[in-house]
Amino acid sequence: MATISSVGIGSGLDVNSIVSQLVALEKQPLTSLALKATNTQNQISAFGEIRSQFASLTDVASRIADASAWSARNVSTSNSSAATLTATGTANATSFTLDVVALAVPQSVSSAPVATDSKPGAGTLTFQLGTWNAGATAFTSGSTASVDVVILESDKISDIAAKINAAGTGVVATSFNDGKQDRLLLQAKNTGEAAGFQVKSAELGSLVFDPEGSPGGGMAANTVEYGQDAQAKINGFDVTSASNTLTGNLPGVTIQLVATTVAGAPVKMGVSEDVTPAVKNVSDFVAAYNTLNKSLADLTKYSAATKAAGLFQGDSTITGLQNVLRNMIGSASLGASSQHLSAMGITKQLDGSLSISTAKLSVAANDGTTLQQLFTANNNDPLTNGFALKFRDLGKGLAATGGSLLSKTSALQGSLDRNTEAQTKVNDRAALFETRLRKQYSALDAQMAQLTALNNYVSQQVTLWNKSTG
Repeated sequence: MATISSVGIGSGLDVNSIVSQLVALEKQPLTSLALKATNTQNQISAFGEIRSQFASLTDVASRIADASAWSARNVSTSNSSAATLTATGTANATSFTLDVVALAVPQSVSSAPVATDSKPGAGTLTFQLGTWNAGATAFTSGSTASVDVVILESDKISDIAAKINAAGTGVVATSFNDGKQDRLLLQAKNTGEAAGFQVKSAELGSLVFDPEGSPGGGMAANTVEYGQDAQAKINGFDVTSASNTLTGNLPGVTIQLVATTVAGAPVKMGVSEDVTPAVKNVSDFVAAYNTLNKSLADLTKYSAATKAAGLFQGDSTITGLQNVLRNMIGSASLGASSQHLSAMGITKQLDGSLSISTAKLSVAANDGTTLQQLFTANNNDPLTNGFALKFRDLGKGLAATGGSLLSKTSALQGSLDRNTEAQTKVNDRAALFETRLRKQYSALDAQMAQLTALNNYVSQQVTLWNKSTG
């Protein structure tokens, strides 16, 4: 008996078509599952944008909440060749005059010239920092201990300079050659009277500097420039400084002295608030809020024209976020002289977005700390804090573990994962169903083939019998 090699041959039925149609019916749930999966994937992508926009708004709010965002200052000077000015956020708006009477200088001395590469001899140089009196006849030691520098018989001026610099004496040594002779130049590391120095030695008299102990001896016999404090007048009041940098005279103000001024021609200097960064920060806040507000509105609206609903229309999480944002915009910042955004020219529109009155915001920005208080007042209460603190803390809370943004993302991903599992189950069930159908049709084919063969045999026998009896 012949073997059936293709399902349907024995029965004469189009088995493949029948099986395909039956399996297709079994897979019908995949259509709706695929649509749901696409929609969920779109929601995940859209919500990713929402999270990103919330993060941007949180970043701007965090930046505005920092005091440094409000500390910009403008400075001016009528003569930058004589003095320059810097100011921190603690500096008050002010103006003043500055006379530079004298610049701070370091003490400097030099040795007598000696032949090039000659060796002064062996001994110990003892360096002591301190202050020389007005006549350079008395020396008062400073708080730092003296430093000994051991000089060898083989040391040249350049070797001695290197040893002094390596010893941490508070004095900078230089080996100077004029083309014929060597000199040892010594200069205090720091400017000012208290940074003077004394050099003693029992053996190396030519390198000693001690006008108190040996007047006119050693280096004291040469030209000497003693350390001097800077002297200036601020609004006519005398000020001094060991360096050419004046700090602490005016809060937050640092003055760098460059050159002395002519008597009667003081430098005019000023400090004023720079509101440009503050206005930009507020504008950035409004822009970040409007971007987020538009995205939330688009995702929850219904288009009558296209009769299409937004991805999150009716979604409680999204509409809840919208309500929180809008309520927060309309809340108050207690402790500020003006407690609402509208007082600063920031008003809410019908679509929930914010608009800025540039003129009104400019007036507020130039009104002392009014604008700063509105955004940074800290009442330790999320309902009444400044707006920068409100939105900073809201954003951090929503993004934290257990927050709405993370929870919603997890829920959407969970829905997509369950959809994938459901599609897998439908496909698996359809595959089993197809296997079962083909097995059943294969059995039917075999039976039909046997019946067909028997029918043909009977027909043949009947035909032969009829012939034999005829």
